[in-house]
Amino acid sequence: MGKRAAVADPHVDALSRELLTLKEQCSGARMFKAKEGSPTFPFPIAVHLTVPRPAAAAAFDVDDLALKLTFSAGAERAEDNVALGVDSTADMPPQVATAIGSSLETTWRQQLAKRREAATAAGVPEPAGWLLKGLITLVLAKFAVLLQLVPACVEEYMGCDDLGATLRRFMLVLPREPAAGGTRASESGEEGEGGGGGGGGGGGRGEGEEDEEARAFWAEQARKKAEAARLQAIKDANDAEARRQEVEKLRAAGVDVDGPRQLSKKELEEQRSRKRGQGNRLAKTGSRAHKFAGEGSALARDEKKKGGK
Repeated sequence: MGKRAAVADPHVDALSRELLTLKEQCSGARMFKAKEGSPTFPFPIAVHLTVPRPAAAAAFDVDDLALKLTFSAGAERAEDNVALGVDSTADMPPQVATAIGSSLETTWRQQLAKRREAATAAGVPEPAGWLLKGLITLVLAKFAVLLQLVPACVEEYMGCDDLGATLRRFMLVLPREPAAGGTRASESGEEGEGGGGGGGGGGGRGEGEEDEEARAFWAEQARKKAEAARLQAIKDANDAEARRQEVEKLRAAGVDVDGPRQLSKKELEEQRSRKRGQGNRLAKTGSRAHKFAGEGSALARDEKKKGGK
């Protein structure tokens, strides 16, 4: 590939096209070029891609992987002109980010090398492009595997899914520092013996070491407390959502889950006013238990007929 002049470059055009095809798989794709007028313009080019966590890795508390791709123009072979890194975040310890970036970069370079070798064997020019689609497909397929490249940073706990069911979940944490008490104590003891007695080794560990262990202990306790609070909040939210869905099902089935509506003070007063305006209703017709004998009734008409006779 070699160095390129500040003119239209097929590899840059291919990169732009590849980024457009990745919109469905990645979010926040951004490309940064060198300043115009630079001897190697438009290189180096930096591309930032955010790969969301696939459903197969839903048990991990990592929402996405932020990839940083760098393209240069100083080497003849395409695989020597690329670099890949992963951003370290609150959910992504630097040790894991470094391991993932190194693994993906190695695989990416191998794929570019295979393409170049195949083109050489066929006696045709090497195609333009950077095989980004294959790289992102690999990240999505191996998402959970990549997160476990540093086993010391993977911590398991019991959590809940969206429906409130208990299941195993995994979070990435900083690796615990190995206990150094035994080594320091032995070194202190050796110094004591070599110093002509000194109370049989100087009494073991020093105050500084004990303070460090105490700080580490309380830091771990604080982390566990915060994690327990987070899990409880998730459980409470899941329980509330489950109750809401149950109420919606009952309401859809026609069950009155809300009960009679409580009238406001204004509505109660209006109701009383309507009742007062109606007054006491007087019956104009008799009940079925006896015949109405008032004026205009059937009995009155019969009496008139009899009297006329």
